[in-house]
Amino acid sequence: MVICPKKVYMLFLFTAITILFGCKTGGKEEKQSIINSTVKSIKYSVNDTQLIDWNISPELKPDVLTVECVKEKNLVSFYTDIDSVTFTLTQGDTLDFIILLNKKDSAFTRIIGLPKNANFSDDYIQQHKGKFEVDIPEVQELANILIAISKIGQLDSNMVDMTTPYHASVLSSFLKYRNHPIIDTINKNIIASDQNSYWYYYALKMNACGYVFDKDDHIINKVIVRKMGFNYPDDPFIKNKKLIEDFARQSKFREFYKNNKTYYDSLIVFYRQINPIDNMQKWLEKKFNFSYGNYCVLFSPLVGGAHATTQFSDNNFDQTFMFVCRAEKDSKYNMEMNEMLNSKVVFTEIDHNFVNPISDKNLESINKVFSKRSAWVKEGGGTEAYSTPYTVFNEYMTWSVFSLYCFDNFPEKDAKQFISKMENQMIVSRGFRQFKSFNQQLIKIYKDEPNITISELYREILNWSSEQNQ
Repeated sequence: MVICPKKVYMLFLFTAITILFGCKTGGKEEKQSIINSTVKSIKYSVNDTQLIDWNISPELKPDVLTVECVKEKNLVSFYTDIDSVTFTLTQGDTLDFIILLNKKDSAFTRIIGLPKNANFSDDYIQQHKGKFEVDIPEVQELANILIAISKIGQLDSNMVDMTTPYHASVLSSFLKYRNHPIIDTINKNIIASDQNSYWYYYALKMNACGYVFDKDDHIINKVIVRKMGFNYPDDPFIKNKKLIEDFARQSKFREFYKNNKTYYDSLIVFYRQINPIDNMQKWLEKKFNFSYGNYCVLFSPLVGGAHATTQFSDNNFDQTFMFVCRAEKDSKYNMEMNEMLNSKVVFTEIDHNFVNPISDKNLESINKVFSKRSAWVKEGGGTEAYSTPYTVFNEYMTWSVFSLYCFDNFPEKDAKQFISKMENQMIVSRGFRQFKSFNQQLIKIYKDEPNITISELYREILNWSSEQNQ
């Protein structure tokens, strides 16, 4: 019998790996550390929660997924179009396996079990429960300044608001340090026209909010939430802490932040005035029939339109964080219009935390109804960030729920004027081609049945959406 050398190699590789790593696959406990796929875009889940996108990357050796170990034993599952695998992960574990793409490209994948991410003590909960907070954190402002003087920061008005005297002051004070090694790092990781670069951007500015300066000007993690930046595998602050500290020292950043503290405080006061988050909170909690323990808005005068939200749970306490831009008043409009124009930014981040959990319960219907992507979004214009039926539907729904809030809280004439502007923005600027008809249908359902439950509202709008696909 003649044995092909390639087969011998593959057999050896398979045997060696399975000796080292055990896993569960196909619903059975087996020794297997290789799964197959014919597509690069697959899914994973942790403890059987929502499926998350994962792109197979054979060029990375290894491609690392860090997992917060909220339980003693955590289930991490990967699903391809033809195969699946489930690992049991505990804190401190490092598990390796291979995703074999098209039977030829081996993507070496590593899962690392991290300590619990959120740590809400009883004292912390007592201080924060039932409140909404607004802040411009010092280390987050440092992160936004680093971005502002990078190559991408001087091009991308979605990341950086370049229209203010404050931005001009930042350039005047810090542009001379654009050749610092930390800026080189950012330039390598955030590249123009690369949608994936945005994940590094979010990791940098969101994770920054977990850090403070100590008395010796060192950047330290507060260990309340260790990592705030979505599921990005790295924490740029851990990886580049010494460089960031060196930039802060050389550029005298802390002195700049202190000199601008009065300006920051004035922005926070105005933000609270024109964004009544307590009203939004009460309305959302009443409609959705559940609540979060605390809402925290973190913003910077340097942020353009790149907004985000995330939430963390620990010790029976939930805290939701919104990362948004500053508020501003437009003299062309009355106070009601200005409130709606500003509130839409933070409301549509807050209500993701209400919409998404209900969408999770309707995932099968959403995937079916919104599978015809071209019917709902135009390609380009940022819609690439909404790569699944689930994310497309959630963006439709979060903005439409804001329309319902406007009708309940503002004069109808002002609400209609604002909603018309918003519908135009969603279609023309953002590429959600059926937003107006979707939005008007949701408004009609709501007005016809003001006491409709959210689950019934979902069912009716999904039935209507299904008819549009015909």
